[in-house]
Amino acid sequence: MVSTHLGIQRLTRSGIILSLLASALVFNATAAQPAQAADIPPNPLEKPGWILDRNDEFNGSLDTSLWITNYFESRTTEERSRARYGFRDNALVLRIDDDQPAYYADGNPMKVSSIQTGQRTGLHKTSPFHHSIPTIMKYTPRYGYFEIRAKSSARSGIHTAFWTAGRQDTSTQTGEIDVMEHPGQMGRSFLYSLHKWSDPNLVETSNTISVGFDMTTEMHIYGLEWTPTQLKLYVDNVLTRTINASPAYGAVFLLGIYENAGWTGNVDPADPRPREFVVDYFRAYRKAADAPIVSGATYKIRNVATGRYLDSEANGALIVAAPSSYDDQDWVVTQQSSGAWTIRNARTGRYYLDSDATNNAVIWNSGEIIADSLWGFESAPGGHRLTNGHVSRDYMYATSAGEVKWNTGATDASTVWAFEPK
Repeated sequence: MVSTHLGIQRLTRSGIILSLLASALVFNATAAQPAQAADIPPNPLEKPGWILDRNDEFNGSLDTSLWITNYFESRTTEERSRARYGFRDNALVLRIDDDQPAYYADGNPMKVSSIQTGQRTGLHKTSPFHHSIPTIMKYTPRYGYFEIRAKSSARSGIHTAFWTAGRQDTSTQTGEIDVMEHPGQMGRSFLYSLHKWSDPNLVETSNTISVGFDMTTEMHIYGLEWTPTQLKLYVDNVLTRTINASPAYGAVFLLGIYENAGWTGNVDPADPRPREFVVDYFRAYRKAADAPIVSGATYKIRNVATGRYLDSEANGALIVAAPSSYDDQDWVVTQQSSGAWTIRNARTGRYYLDSDATNNAVIWNSGEIIADSLWGFESAPGGHRLTNGHVSRDYMYATSAGEVKWNTGATDASTVWAFEPK
């Protein structure tokens, strides 16, 4: 997404808008408009070949374990970053209100209402800095299938977007995927793009996607299949465009509506049409083939709640940390004859995950295989829960401070671990 506050203007976008306006004039002169809207019905929740990872059906409330309702808050005040939203007909309605403050306090007129699945100070490019905020990564997957059913806004000066921003655990994890970015004055076209920003491994790619329906009067389905090598766009379940490049790190997902962003035309205050982005649902899936744990295979193990990886340190210590290429984040899982599993660190001299009595810590041990170092796997949305073999110890979990511990039965998102094959 463009921030005019930073003085960043994409010439390609300006050219695209002019081209689309010209195309629209030709279209309006030669083709009749449909008599009434024809919504595409929602997809079934179950998707063959995929496992539901996270979803929000927006049935009258937001899933607060998934969404943050402040847009890149470290750039501005909390109040100015706060989304305006409600619910109608079991759908989320993100809106721009007349009394809503501008996003910035310096006279820039841009307004934003957005929800997102993670935050950190300075997230998304080189942000203006107003204040520090805690790092919270509620859902930042890498790879999968992601889908919304939505209707956009028709007004000039407005755009809506379903997009991602790289987690930015490192300075180059900044790739942006614009799954559906819709300038309001163009009812039948949207932008599908990959922006590299500071990621040297990505290629800048912009596409204009023309559709045979009015995005501002009809509910339609926009989906992204994200693989290690490709980004595939689906419109109403039809593969529409493929980008042969892919960010290799997790991403924050965003749904937003923007006014006066600087590249979508002038806002007409007399225009009576609503300034809304209506979203029926958000759904995220992982490949069903990714689900089984293979004995003898090596994995990186990501905590779903924090987005960080299980990491061995010296003297038996474990933490969850940002992804690295070192073998202290590599784990070999092996199924024993009893059916239980051991999870051994790949670093020489570091052995099995083990529950310790002191402070409910999970550690790596010096090689013994006993009940404390045996684990079971339970399927969970987004991965697996690891249950310990000790009779009075249950699930391994990660804290926001980066600690790895065991509990006595709680099953929130902090207990879910995604096994990513090496």
